[in-house]
Amino acid sequence: MKNGRNGGGIDMLPDVEVVELDNGFKALLVERGPLPLVASLLWYRVGARDEHSGETGVSHFLEHMMFKGTQAFPKGQIDLSTSKMGGNNNAFTDNDSTAYYFAMAADRWETALEIEASRMRGCLLDPHEFASEKNVVLEELAMGEDDPWRPLYQATESLLFQVHPYHPPVIGYKQDLERLTVQRMRSYYERHYGPNRAFLTVVGAIDRRRTAARIEQLFGSIPRVADREEPLREPPALGERRAEMRTPHSVTRLCIGFPTCRMGERDDYALDVLAHDLGNSRNSRLYRRLVLKEELVTDVNVINETRQEPGALFVMCELRPDTAPAKVEAAVREEIARQIDEGVPKKDLQRIRAQIGASFLFQDEAVLDLAMKLARFEASAPEGYRTLATVLPTYESLTQRELRDTAARYLDFRRAAVVWAVPAATHGAPAKARAAQKQRVAKATAGKRKPSRSRA
Repeated sequence: MKNGRNGGGIDMLPDVEVVELDNGFKALLVERGPLPLVASLLWYRVGARDEHSGETGVSHFLEHMMFKGTQAFPKGQIDLSTSKMGGNNNAFTDNDSTAYYFAMAADRWETALEIEASRMRGCLLDPHEFASEKNVVLEELAMGEDDPWRPLYQATESLLFQVHPYHPPVIGYKQDLERLTVQRMRSYYERHYGPNRAFLTVVGAIDRRRTAARIEQLFGSIPRVADREEPLREPPALGERRAEMRTPHSVTRLCIGFPTCRMGERDDYALDVLAHDLGNSRNSRLYRRLVLKEELVTDVNVINETRQEPGALFVMCELRPDTAPAKVEAAVREEIARQIDEGVPKKDLQRIRAQIGASFLFQDEAVLDLAMKLARFEASAPEGYRTLATVLPTYESLTQRELRDTAARYLDFRRAAVVWAVPAATHGAPAKARAAQKQRVAKATAGKRKPSRSRA
Protein backbone atom coordinates (compact mmCIF):
# COMPACT_ATOMS: atom_id res chain seq x y z
CA MET A 1 0.00 0.00 0.00
CA LYS A 2 1.21 3.49 -0.88
CA ASN A 3 0.08 6.67 0.81
CA GLY A 4 0.71 10.18 -0.40
CA ARG A 5 -0.51 13.71 0.10
CA ASN A 6 -1.29 16.21 -2.64
CA GLY A 7 1.23 18.64 -1.22
CA GLY A 8 -1.29 21.21 0.01
CA GLY A 9 -0.89 24.94 -0.37
CA ILE A 10 -3.26 25.21 -3.37
CA ASP A 11 -6.45 27.05 -2.44
CA MET A 12 -8.79 25.24 -4.80
CA LEU A 13 -7.42 21.77 -4.02
CA PRO A 14 -8.54 20.02 -0.82
CA ASP A 15 -5.94 18.32 1.35
CA VAL A 16 -6.22 14.84 -0.17
CA GLU A 17 -4.45 11.74 1.06
CA VAL A 18 -4.07 9.19 -1.73
CA VAL A 19 -4.04 5.50 -0.84
CA GLU A 20 -2.89 3.07 -3.55
CA LEU A 21 -3.05 -0.70 -3.15
CA ASP A 22 -0.99 -3.30 -5.01
CA ASN A 23 -4.06 -4.64 -6.83
CA GLY A 24 -4.69 -1.25 -8.51
CA PHE A 25 -7.32 0.04 -6.10
CA LYS A 26 -7.08 3.70 -5.16
CA ALA A 27 -8.71 5.89 -2.52
CA LEU A 28 -8.83 9.67 -2.05
CA LEU A 29 -9.31 10.66 1.59
CA VAL A 30 -10.28 14.14 2.80
CA GLU A 31 -10.55 14.72 6.54
CA ARG A 32 -13.07 17.45 7.15
CA GLY A 33 -15.24 18.77 10.00
CA PRO A 34 -16.86 20.15 11.97
CA LEU A 35 -20.04 18.11 11.37
CA PRO A 36 -19.77 14.40 12.32
CA LEU A 37 -20.69 13.20 8.83
CA VAL A 38 -18.91 11.07 6.24
CA ALA A 39 -19.65 10.54 2.56
CA SER A 40 -18.09 7.68 0.63
CA LEU A 41 -18.34 7.10 -3.10
CA LEU A 42 -17.11 4.03 -4.97
CA TRP A 43 -16.63 4.87 -8.63
CA TYR A 44 -16.28 2.12 -11.22
CA ARG A 45 -14.76 2.82 -14.62
CA VAL A 46 -17.56 0.76 -16.10
CA GLY A 47 -20.45 2.23 -18.06
CA ALA A 48 -22.58 1.91 -21.15
CA ARG A 49 -19.53 2.34 -23.40
CA ASP A 50 -18.18 -1.02 -22.14
CA GLU A 51 -21.19 -3.00 -23.35
CA HIS A 52 -20.98 -5.28 -26.35
CA SER A 53 -23.63 -5.85 -29.00
CA GLY A 54 -26.64 -7.61 -27.52
CA GLU A 55 -26.06 -6.46 -23.95
CA THR A 56 -26.97 -2.78 -24.03
CA GLY A 57 -28.34 -1.60 -20.70
CA VAL A 58 -26.53 -4.25 -18.66
CA SER A 59 -24.41 -1.66 -16.79
CA HIS A 60 -27.50 0.15 -15.53
CA PHE A 61 -29.36 -3.11 -14.81
CA LEU A 62 -26.36 -4.41 -12.85
CA GLU A 63 -26.39 -1.22 -10.79
CA HIS A 64 -29.91 -2.22 -9.65
CA MET A 65 -28.79 -5.76 -8.85
CA MET A 66 -25.91 -4.55 -6.68
CA PHE A 67 -28.52 -3.67 -4.03
CA LYS A 68 -30.17 -7.11 -4.14
CA GLY A 69 -27.83 -8.99 -1.86
CA THR A 70 -24.23 -10.14 -1.50
CA GLN A 71 -22.52 -13.01 0.25
CA ALA A 72 -22.13 -10.90 3.41
CA PHE A 73 -25.28 -8.77 3.14
CA PRO A 74 -28.36 -10.84 2.17
CA LYS A 75 -31.32 -9.48 0.25
CA GLY A 76 -32.63 -6.25 1.77
CA GLN A 77 -29.79 -5.82 4.23
CA ILE A 78 -27.91 -3.08 2.36
CA ASP A 79 -30.82 -0.63 2.44
CA LEU A 80 -32.05 -1.83 5.83
CA SER A 81 -28.64 -1.37 7.47
CA THR A 82 -28.25 2.07 5.92
CA SER A 83 -31.70 3.12 7.09
CA LYS A 84 -31.23 1.81 10.64
CA MET A 85 -28.03 3.83 10.94
CA GLY A 86 -29.78 7.00 9.80
CA GLY A 87 -27.85 7.22 6.55
CA ASN A 88 -28.74 7.17 2.89
CA ASN A 89 -27.36 5.52 -0.23
CA ASN A 90 -27.88 5.59 -3.96
CA ALA A 91 -26.16 4.96 -7.28
CA PHE A 92 -26.08 6.07 -10.90
CA THR A 93 -24.85 4.84 -14.26
CA ASP A 94 -23.80 6.93 -17.23
CA ASN A 95 -21.91 6.44 -20.48
CA ASP A 96 -18.52 6.09 -18.80
CA SER A 97 -19.10 5.09 -15.19
CA THR A 98 -21.17 3.48 -12.47
CA ALA A 99 -20.97 4.95 -8.97
CA TYR A 100 -22.34 3.95 -5.56
CA TYR A 101 -22.46 6.34 -2.63
CA PHE A 102 -23.31 6.53 1.06
CA ALA A 103 -23.73 9.40 3.53
CA MET A 104 -23.65 8.42 7.20
CA ALA A 105 -22.79 9.60 10.68
CA ALA A 106 -19.08 9.49 11.44
CA ASP A 107 -19.37 6.82 14.14
CA ARG A 108 -20.86 4.20 11.83
CA TRP A 109 -19.83 5.04 8.28
CA GLU A 110 -17.32 2.18 7.93
CA THR A 111 -20.27 -0.15 7.31
CA ALA A 112 -20.39 1.48 3.87
CA LEU A 113 -16.83 0.22 3.21
CA GLU A 114 -17.84 -3.29 4.26
CA ILE A 115 -20.82 -3.22 1.90
CA GLU A 116 -18.74 -1.98 -1.03
CA ALA A 117 -16.00 -4.56 -0.48
CA SER A 118 -18.63 -7.28 -0.30
CA ARG A 119 -20.41 -6.37 -3.52
CA MET A 120 -17.28 -5.68 -5.57
CA ARG A 121 -16.95 -9.42 -6.22
CA GLY A 122 -19.67 -11.00 -4.07
CA CYS A 123 -22.93 -9.79 -5.60
CA LEU A 124 -25.36 -12.75 -5.55
CA LEU A 125 -27.21 -12.00 -8.81
CA ASP A 126 -30.00 -14.32 -7.72
CA PRO A 127 -32.04 -15.51 -10.75
CA HIS A 128 -35.39 -14.76 -9.08
CA GLU A 129 -34.27 -11.26 -8.13
CA PHE A 130 -32.91 -10.81 -11.65
CA ALA A 131 -36.25 -11.69 -13.23
CA SER A 132 -38.16 -9.38 -10.88
CA GLU A 133 -35.78 -6.47 -11.34
CA LYS A 134 -35.83 -6.85 -15.12
CA ASN A 135 -39.49 -5.80 -15.02
CA VAL A 136 -38.53 -2.73 -12.98
CA VAL A 137 -35.85 -1.74 -15.50
CA LEU A 138 -38.19 -2.28 -18.45
CA GLU A 139 -40.80 -0.11 -16.75
CA GLU A 140 -38.15 2.58 -16.19
CA LEU A 141 -37.31 2.40 -19.89
CA ALA A 142 -40.99 2.74 -20.83
CA MET A 143 -41.38 5.77 -18.56
CA GLY A 144 -38.36 7.35 -20.23
CA GLU A 145 -39.92 6.85 -23.64
CA ASP A 146 -42.93 8.83 -22.45
CA ASP A 147 -40.67 11.72 -21.45
CA PRO A 148 -40.79 14.43 -24.14
CA TRP A 149 -37.03 15.07 -24.11
CA ARG A 150 -35.29 11.73 -23.57
CA PRO A 151 -36.11 10.12 -26.95
CA LEU A 152 -35.14 13.33 -28.74
CA TYR A 153 -31.84 13.56 -26.88
CA GLN A 154 -31.10 9.89 -27.54
CA ALA A 155 -31.88 10.25 -31.24
CA THR A 156 -29.48 13.19 -31.49
CA GLU A 157 -26.78 11.32 -29.58
CA SER A 158 -27.12 8.27 -31.82
CA LEU A 159 -26.71 10.46 -34.91
CA LEU A 160 -23.57 12.06 -33.47
CA PHE A 161 -21.97 8.78 -32.39
CA GLN A 162 -22.47 6.20 -35.11
CA VAL A 163 -19.32 4.13 -34.49
CA HIS A 164 -18.29 5.01 -30.92
CA PRO A 165 -20.01 3.00 -28.13
CA TYR A 166 -21.74 6.20 -26.98
CA HIS A 167 -24.27 5.36 -29.73
CA PRO A 168 -26.79 3.27 -27.69
CA PRO A 169 -28.73 4.84 -24.80
CA VAL A 170 -27.38 4.20 -21.29
CA ILE A 171 -30.58 2.43 -20.28
CA GLY A 172 -30.19 0.13 -23.29
CA TYR A 173 -32.54 -1.16 -25.96
CA LYS A 174 -35.74 -2.89 -24.95
CA GLN A 175 -34.98 -5.89 -27.15
CA ASP A 176 -31.58 -6.42 -25.51
CA LEU A 177 -32.97 -6.10 -22.00
CA GLU A 178 -35.78 -8.54 -22.70
CA ARG A 179 -33.30 -11.16 -23.93
CA LEU A 180 -30.60 -10.50 -21.31
CA THR A 181 -29.87 -13.54 -19.11
CA VAL A 182 -28.51 -13.64 -15.60
CA GLN A 183 -25.57 -15.68 -16.92
CA ARG A 184 -24.62 -12.90 -19.34
CA MET A 185 -24.92 -10.30 -16.58
CA ARG A 186 -22.70 -12.41 -14.33
CA SER A 187 -20.09 -12.64 -17.09
CA TYR A 188 -20.20 -8.86 -17.51
CA TYR A 189 -19.91 -8.34 -13.74
CA GLU A 190 -16.97 -10.70 -13.37
CA ARG A 191 -15.25 -9.14 -16.38
CA HIS A 192 -15.50 -5.53 -15.27
CA TYR A 193 -15.99 -5.21 -11.51
CA GLY A 194 -12.65 -5.31 -9.76
CA PRO A 195 -10.26 -3.14 -7.73
CA ASN A 196 -8.21 -1.93 -10.70
CA ARG A 197 -11.38 -0.66 -12.40
CA ALA A 198 -12.55 1.31 -9.35
CA PHE A 199 -11.53 3.99 -6.90
CA LEU A 200 -12.98 5.42 -3.70
CA THR A 201 -13.46 8.95 -2.40
CA VAL A 202 -14.14 9.52 1.31
CA VAL A 203 -14.85 12.98 2.71
CA GLY A 204 -15.79 13.96 6.24
CA ALA A 205 -14.96 13.47 9.90
CA ILE A 206 -12.61 10.53 9.46
CA ASP A 207 -9.33 9.36 10.93
CA ARG A 208 -7.25 9.05 7.78
CA ARG A 209 -4.77 6.57 9.20
CA ARG A 210 -7.52 4.26 10.45
CA THR A 211 -9.45 4.64 7.19
CA ALA A 212 -6.41 3.78 5.06
CA ALA A 213 -5.79 0.66 7.17
CA ARG A 214 -9.42 -0.41 6.89
CA ILE A 215 -9.37 0.05 3.12
CA GLU A 216 -6.27 -2.12 2.89
CA GLN A 217 -7.93 -4.76 5.04
CA LEU A 218 -11.19 -4.86 3.06
CA PHE A 219 -10.01 -4.33 -0.53
CA GLY A 220 -6.36 -5.36 -0.58
CA SER A 221 -6.90 -9.06 -1.25
CA ILE A 222 -9.51 -8.67 -4.03
CA PRO A 223 -7.99 -9.87 -7.34
CA ARG A 224 -7.64 -7.65 -10.36
CA VAL A 225 -9.82 -7.96 -13.46
CA ALA A 226 -8.98 -7.22 -17.09
CA ASP A 227 -8.09 -3.61 -17.87
CA ARG A 228 -10.57 -1.50 -19.80
CA GLU A 229 -10.65 -1.84 -23.56
CA GLU A 230 -10.05 1.19 -25.76
CA PRO A 231 -13.28 2.14 -27.54
CA LEU A 232 -13.68 2.55 -31.28
CA ARG A 233 -13.03 6.12 -32.37
CA GLU A 234 -15.77 8.12 -34.05
CA PRO A 235 -14.66 9.13 -37.56
CA PRO A 236 -15.13 12.75 -38.62
CA ALA A 237 -18.61 13.56 -39.89
CA LEU A 238 -18.88 14.06 -43.63
CA GLY A 239 -21.69 16.58 -43.34
CA GLU A 240 -24.68 17.71 -41.34
CA ARG A 241 -26.93 14.85 -40.22
CA ARG A 242 -30.69 15.41 -39.93
CA ALA A 243 -33.65 13.43 -38.65
CA GLU A 244 -37.31 13.96 -37.87
CA MET A 245 -39.20 11.82 -35.37
CA ARG A 246 -42.91 11.60 -34.63
CA THR A 247 -44.03 11.80 -31.01
CA PRO A 248 -47.32 11.44 -29.11
CA HIS A 249 -46.83 14.92 -27.66
CA SER A 250 -48.51 18.10 -28.82
CA VAL A 251 -45.39 20.29 -28.75
CA THR A 252 -42.63 20.53 -31.36
CA ARG A 253 -39.07 20.31 -30.03
CA LEU A 254 -35.59 20.73 -31.50
CA CYS A 255 -32.25 19.27 -30.46
CA ILE A 256 -28.96 20.13 -32.15
CA GLY A 257 -25.76 18.33 -31.18
CA PHE A 258 -22.15 19.26 -31.96
CA PRO A 259 -19.26 16.83 -31.26
CA THR A 260 -16.73 18.39 -28.91
CA CYS A 261 -13.81 17.37 -26.66
CA ARG A 262 -12.94 15.47 -23.48
CA MET A 263 -13.69 16.68 -19.97
CA GLY A 264 -10.86 18.71 -18.44
CA GLU A 265 -9.26 19.79 -21.70
CA ARG A 266 -8.87 23.53 -22.12
CA ASP A 267 -11.57 23.65 -24.80
CA ASP A 268 -13.99 22.14 -22.27
CA TYR A 269 -13.79 25.31 -20.16
CA ALA A 270 -14.28 27.51 -23.18
CA LEU A 271 -17.33 25.48 -24.20
CA ASP A 272 -18.79 25.96 -20.71
CA VAL A 273 -18.57 29.72 -21.18
CA LEU A 274 -19.98 29.54 -24.71
CA ALA A 275 -22.89 27.40 -23.52
CA HIS A 276 -23.73 29.95 -20.83
CA ASP A 277 -23.56 32.80 -23.31
CA LEU A 278 -25.64 30.94 -25.87
CA GLY A 279 -28.51 29.54 -23.84
CA ASN A 280 -28.07 28.84 -20.13
CA SER A 281 -29.84 31.78 -18.50
CA ARG A 282 -32.36 34.56 -19.08
CA ASN A 283 -29.42 36.75 -20.12
CA SER A 284 -28.26 34.37 -22.85
CA ARG A 285 -28.46 35.06 -26.58
CA LEU A 286 -31.03 32.44 -27.46
CA TYR A 287 -33.27 33.15 -24.47
CA ARG A 288 -33.32 36.89 -25.13
CA ARG A 289 -34.17 36.42 -28.78
CA LEU A 290 -36.31 33.29 -28.95
CA VAL A 291 -38.20 33.53 -25.66
CA LEU A 292 -38.35 37.21 -24.77
CA LYS A 293 -38.08 39.15 -28.03
CA GLU A 294 -39.62 37.04 -30.78
CA GLU A 295 -41.64 34.69 -28.53
CA LEU A 296 -40.92 31.68 -30.72
CA VAL A 297 -40.14 29.16 -27.98
CA THR A 298 -41.16 28.59 -24.38
CA ASP A 299 -37.82 27.23 -23.28
CA VAL A 300 -34.24 26.95 -24.51
CA ASN A 301 -31.24 25.24 -22.98
CA VAL A 302 -27.62 24.62 -23.99
CA ILE A 303 -25.59 21.84 -22.35
CA ASN A 304 -21.85 21.25 -22.65
CA GLU A 305 -21.67 17.52 -21.98
CA THR A 306 -18.03 16.55 -22.17
CA ARG A 307 -17.13 13.03 -21.11
CA GLN A 308 -14.12 10.75 -20.68
CA GLU A 309 -14.19 10.39 -24.45
CA PRO A 310 -15.04 13.36 -26.70
CA GLY A 311 -18.56 14.46 -25.84
CA ALA A 312 -21.04 16.90 -27.29
CA LEU A 313 -22.72 20.27 -26.89
CA PHE A 314 -26.51 20.21 -27.17
CA VAL A 315 -28.91 23.05 -28.03
CA MET A 316 -32.54 22.30 -27.13
CA CYS A 317 -35.69 24.33 -27.80
CA GLU A 318 -39.38 23.82 -27.05
CA LEU A 319 -41.53 25.69 -29.57
CA ARG A 320 -44.68 27.69 -28.93
CA PRO A 321 -47.84 26.44 -30.65
CA ASP A 322 -48.13 27.40 -34.33
CA THR A 323 -44.48 28.51 -34.51
CA ALA A 324 -42.79 27.61 -37.79
CA PRO A 325 -39.89 25.22 -37.07
CA ALA A 326 -37.89 26.70 -39.94
CA LYS A 327 -37.99 30.12 -38.29
CA VAL A 328 -36.64 28.76 -35.00
CA GLU A 329 -33.84 26.79 -36.62
CA ALA A 330 -32.83 29.78 -38.72
CA ALA A 331 -32.69 31.97 -35.61
CA VAL A 332 -30.52 29.43 -33.76
CA ARG A 333 -28.12 29.27 -36.70
CA GLU A 334 -27.96 33.08 -36.84
CA GLU A 335 -27.17 33.40 -33.14
CA ILE A 336 -24.43 30.79 -33.30
CA ALA A 337 -22.92 32.55 -36.32
CA ARG A 338 -23.13 35.84 -34.41
CA GLN A 339 -21.41 34.32 -31.39
CA ILE A 340 -18.56 33.16 -33.63
CA ASP A 341 -18.26 36.60 -35.23
CA GLU A 342 -18.65 38.73 -32.10
CA GLY A 343 -17.42 36.48 -29.32
CA VAL A 344 -18.68 36.82 -25.74
CA PRO A 345 -19.09 40.49 -24.72
CA LYS A 346 -16.78 41.55 -21.91
CA LYS A 347 -19.58 42.36 -19.46
CA ASP A 348 -21.25 39.02 -20.13
CA LEU A 349 -17.94 37.18 -19.76
CA GLN A 350 -17.48 38.65 -16.28
CA ARG A 351 -20.99 37.60 -15.27
CA ILE A 352 -20.57 34.08 -16.66
CA ARG A 353 -17.25 33.58 -14.88
CA ALA A 354 -18.88 34.65 -11.61
CA GLN A 355 -21.79 32.24 -12.12
CA ILE A 356 -19.53 29.32 -12.98
CA GLY A 357 -17.19 30.09 -10.08
CA ALA A 358 -20.04 30.26 -7.57
CA SER A 359 -21.44 26.95 -8.77
CA PHE A 360 -18.02 25.31 -8.65
CA LEU A 361 -17.31 26.49 -5.09
CA PHE A 362 -20.80 25.64 -3.86
CA GLN A 363 -20.02 21.97 -4.54
CA ASP A 364 -17.54 22.09 -1.65
CA GLU A 365 -20.24 22.82 0.95
CA ALA A 366 -21.61 19.32 1.59
CA VAL A 367 -19.36 16.29 2.12
CA LEU A 368 -21.25 14.20 -0.46
CA ASP A 369 -21.02 16.96 -3.08
CA LEU A 370 -17.28 17.27 -2.52
CA ALA A 371 -16.82 13.48 -2.70
CA MET A 372 -18.74 13.49 -5.99
CA LYS A 373 -16.72 16.40 -7.35
CA LEU A 374 -13.40 14.73 -6.52
CA ALA A 375 -14.55 11.48 -8.09
CA ARG A 376 -15.82 13.01 -11.30
CA PHE A 377 -12.56 14.86 -11.94
CA GLU A 378 -10.46 11.85 -10.89
CA ALA A 379 -12.36 9.67 -13.37
CA SER A 380 -12.59 12.03 -16.32
CA ALA A 381 -9.96 14.77 -16.36
CA PRO A 382 -6.44 14.14 -17.73
CA GLU A 383 -4.80 15.14 -14.42
CA GLY A 384 -7.44 13.52 -12.24
CA TYR A 385 -8.58 15.25 -9.05
CA ARG A 386 -5.55 17.57 -9.17
CA THR A 387 -7.31 19.38 -12.01
CA LEU A 388 -9.45 21.06 -9.34
CA ALA A 389 -6.54 23.37 -8.55
CA THR A 390 -6.60 24.87 -12.04
CA VAL A 391 -10.32 25.02 -12.86
CA LEU A 392 -11.11 28.60 -11.83
CA PRO A 393 -7.76 30.04 -13.05
CA THR A 394 -8.43 28.42 -16.43
CA TYR A 395 -11.83 30.09 -16.72
CA GLU A 396 -10.22 33.42 -15.82
CA SER A 397 -7.49 32.99 -18.45
CA LEU A 398 -9.90 32.49 -21.38
CA THR A 399 -9.75 35.42 -23.77
CA GLN A 400 -12.48 36.69 -26.08
CA ARG A 401 -10.43 35.72 -29.11
CA GLU A 402 -9.92 32.20 -27.77
CA LEU A 403 -13.66 31.87 -27.20
CA ARG A 404 -14.37 32.94 -30.78
CA ASP A 405 -11.84 30.42 -32.07
CA THR A 406 -13.35 27.66 -29.95
CA ALA A 407 -16.87 28.47 -31.12
CA ALA A 408 -15.73 28.41 -34.75
CA ARG A 409 -13.95 25.09 -34.26
CA TYR A 410 -16.80 23.20 -32.62
CA LEU A 411 -20.11 24.92 -33.47
CA ASP A 412 -19.88 23.92 -37.10
CA PHE A 413 -23.11 22.70 -38.67
CA ARG A 414 -21.13 20.62 -41.12
CA ARG A 415 -20.42 18.32 -38.15
CA ALA A 416 -23.78 18.69 -36.40
CA ALA A 417 -26.78 16.44 -35.82
CA VAL A 418 -30.14 18.25 -36.13
CA VAL A 419 -33.22 16.38 -34.91
CA TRP A 420 -36.82 17.57 -34.83
CA ALA A 421 -39.50 15.94 -32.68
CA VAL A 422 -42.90 16.80 -34.14
CA PRO A 423 -46.41 15.81 -33.05
CA ALA A 424 -47.61 12.70 -34.85
CA ALA A 425 -50.58 14.60 -36.23
CA THR A 426 -48.30 16.88 -38.25
CA HIS A 427 -45.53 14.39 -38.98
CA GLY A 428 -47.39 13.01 -41.99
CA ALA A 429 -47.52 16.35 -43.78
CA PRO A 430 -47.14 16.05 -47.53
CA ALA A 431 -43.61 15.88 -48.90
CA LYS A 432 -44.23 19.17 -50.71
CA ALA A 433 -44.82 20.96 -47.39
CA ARG A 434 -41.65 19.48 -45.88
CA ALA A 435 -39.65 20.57 -48.92
CA ALA A 436 -41.06 24.08 -48.55
CA GLN A 437 -39.90 24.14 -44.94
CA LYS A 438 -36.36 23.22 -45.97
CA GLN A 439 -36.41 26.02 -48.53
CA ARG A 440 -37.44 28.49 -45.81
CA VAL A 441 -34.49 27.40 -43.66
CA ALA A 442 -32.11 27.80 -46.59
CA LYS A 443 -33.52 31.21 -47.44
CA ALA A 444 -33.41 32.44 -43.86
CA THR A 445 -29.76 31.44 -43.47
CA ALA A 446 -28.59 32.52 -46.91
CA GLY A 447 -25.68 34.91 -46.78
CA LYS A 448 -24.95 34.22 -43.11
CA ARG A 449 -21.38 33.44 -42.24
CA LYS A 450 -20.90 29.73 -41.73
CA PRO A 451 -18.72 28.69 -38.80
CA SER A 452 -15.18 28.20 -39.94
CA ARG A 453 -12.55 26.05 -38.29
CA SER A 454 -10.29 28.96 -37.41
CA ARG A 455 -10.39 32.73 -37.27
CA ALA A 456 -7.68 35.34 -37.28
